[in-house]
Amino acid sequence: MTILVKKMLPNKFIGQIKEYRYSSEKEIKLDLIDRKILYLIEINARFSPTAISKILLISRETISYRIKKMEELNLLHGYVTLFDHKKLGFNNYRIYLKFKNIFNDKEIIEELFKLSEITTIVTCSGSYDLQFVISVKTQDEFLKTFDSIIGKYSQSIERFKVLEIFQEGIVSRWMILCEDEAKKIRVIKEHKGSTFQKEFHRASSYSTPISLDEKDRKILEILKLDAKASISALSNKLSLSPLSIENRIKKMILAGIIKSFFPQSSLTQLGYQWWHVLLKMKNLDEKKFFTFIEHHPNTSWYMKFLGEWDYQCSIYAKTNADFHDILEQIRHEFADNIMYYDSFIMFNQLKYSQRVL
Repeated sequence: MTILVKKMLPNKFIGQIKEYRYSSEKEIKLDLIDRKILYLIEINARFSPTAISKILLISRETISYRIKKMEELNLLHGYVTLFDHKKLGFNNYRIYLKFKNIFNDKEIIEELFKLSEITTIVTCSGSYDLQFVISVKTQDEFLKTFDSIIGKYSQSIERFKVLEIFQEGIVSRWMILCEDEAKKIRVIKEHKGSTFQKEFHRASSYSTPISLDEKDRKILEILKLDAKASISALSNKLSLSPLSIENRIKKMILAGIIKSFFPQSSLTQLGYQWWHVLLKMKNLDEKKFFTFIEHHPNTSWYMKFLGEWDYQCSIYAKTNADFHDILEQIRHEFADNIMYYDSFIMFNQLKYSQRVL
């Protein structure tokens, strides 16, 4: 699969993450300053070196050098924006495929890359070999896209599963910086209007519905794969004043359309392996569940589904034994709620590019 990834990934950044790591590869060692920088970038990818230097009381030059080094070491690949797909008018479906033969995937992945409706492509192992997301505006559009894929490759597919994504989000990655260390960092709420951190804090309390126009969507189209795009660059590209750009982004954050700006980082470079856990629950206290995964040091992402499964969590563990321990913690904490579960190891994210237009 690694060879396939190298051949198929386009030169431009489309949200790729290399997450499979051979045991012989050397692990990157980060000191406390590096981890604090990475933690802040995870909170808001638009934090500039200047903003981070003010938070950590370290020179801007040092911050810039360390970020550049993390990029050169392929720990940081790029910076993307997470949207609320439903508020953009899209319905997202996550498809899981199991192939009859491990060599069946190449042609299918090549076909998926060609489809604008496919926003995410991830390889894995276990109950399934491939996951991808279809993002569409209508059920008819979904059926047309899904049937064309499954119908064309039915001879190669052993089984599949379809889940509608109801909600998804990022949770704190305490494996980067432990919660006690993170509490010592006082995150600034604003830096010349470019981070929009103040708006994110306000949006967590409420959201104001808005109607998007063509210019709003063009802003989102740029930000989706370039979350760090400067206000001046956006202004020049779209022939809008910087103030107009700022105000539009602020409104979209407050409306809950823009959920976060975050880096695509390969935590396997730090010695972790990526896992997915699917959970079917009953009588769940959802607030308790979300609080648990938000504060667990090894969780990074969650999805809530409509379908056979209720939740999917991304978990990072350094060994199979560590992953087993984390899974046992979840099973123990929610012993009365978990009906059944499944887990599989994740390899590479080949694409992550949400639909806007």
